[in-house]
Amino acid sequence: MDVSLEPELSDPVFGVGPAAEALSGQGVRWSLGVEDRQQPAARVLALLLADNLQQFRSFEAGVLSDLDTEQLHDYRVSLRRARSLLSSGRSVFPGAQRKELLVQLAEFGRVTSRVRDLDVLLEELPRLCRAVGVVVDDGQQSFESQELRAALLRNRSGAFADLAGRIDPAGGEAAKYQAMLRLWQVVGSVHRIGGDDPGKDALRPSVVVAQATILRQFGKVRSAGRAARKSNEVSDWHRLRKRAKALRYGLAAYAPLLSEPAVSELVTRLRKLQNVLGRQQDHAVQIELVGLAGVDAGGRTALLAGSISEHLRREALKDLQNCSAAWSRFDQSSFKDDLAAAVTL
Repeated sequence: MDVSLEPELSDPVFGVGPAAEALSGQGVRWSLGVEDRQQPAARVLALLLADNLQQFRSFEAGVLSDLDTEQLHDYRVSLRRARSLLSSGRSVFPGAQRKELLVQLAEFGRVTSRVRDLDVLLEELPRLCRAVGVVVDDGQQSFESQELRAALLRNRSGAFADLAGRIDPAGGEAAKYQAMLRLWQVVGSVHRIGGDDPGKDALRPSVVVAQATILRQFGKVRSAGRAARKSNEVSDWHRLRKRAKALRYGLAAYAPLLSEPAVSELVTRLRKLQNVLGRQQDHAVQIELVGLAGVDAGGRTALLAGSISEHLRREALKDLQNCSAAWSRFDQSSFKDDLAAAVTL
């Protein structure tokens, strides 16, 4: 992973697009590696957060062009990784700035979620229509399915306009986005002037902080998983999904400080668990989105939306069984043993 020791953004207010373009051929490059194990945690985490910012901004132009939905997906991944790093680094980053940035990133994440959720639903719509008996003849969709798709696209257009209004410097909500970028840059700076004191572990070796973070995150995964298995509540499975994602991002971020061969297998197993848990969350969100679109369209299209919602509810019930089975496969002593091997140097 390459991180520039120069500021990634001379001024986050100006322009939209890859920050790397402004730094072409400039700056000393730094790659996180085993030689950084004894570096202060504050330096390493700041550089990792700065790298998240650079990656995040590299997707801006692609998101605004709205030609490839995967650009938005990658944009959101960079955002989530930054949030995970800030959450796990509470004992390292300066307190007030860390909390404020987390609030801003979470609020912006909700703006991006509305677009992404509709993108996923629109991609799934043909399958859902077939599942409720709406067939496609000679490549032509039924009138009701076309109307439902049109309603979803209108909702998606509104959600995207809100998102673009943040990212585009000329947008009506651009000031919030620029303030978020500015704070992100400040918290991700190795050399800061002013602001709160860093956390109590700022000067501890980065490898010590990484090991403690990973073990703490794993403890949260096990606790959340066992609670979800006992209750079988959607909210508890969703909490497990967030805990598993935090552990996966932590392992990926700190991998060069740990035993990387062991980390790779752990990340793969966590991703498999997340994929199952994610379907439960997707279906819950899609039920709401389809219902809103059906109300918007009205008539027979609303009936189609109702049928799809009922189908999604049946799928969601199956998801609960799949979640329980996925957790049983994951919650084995082998994962704990492999994790111990990854953090034991």
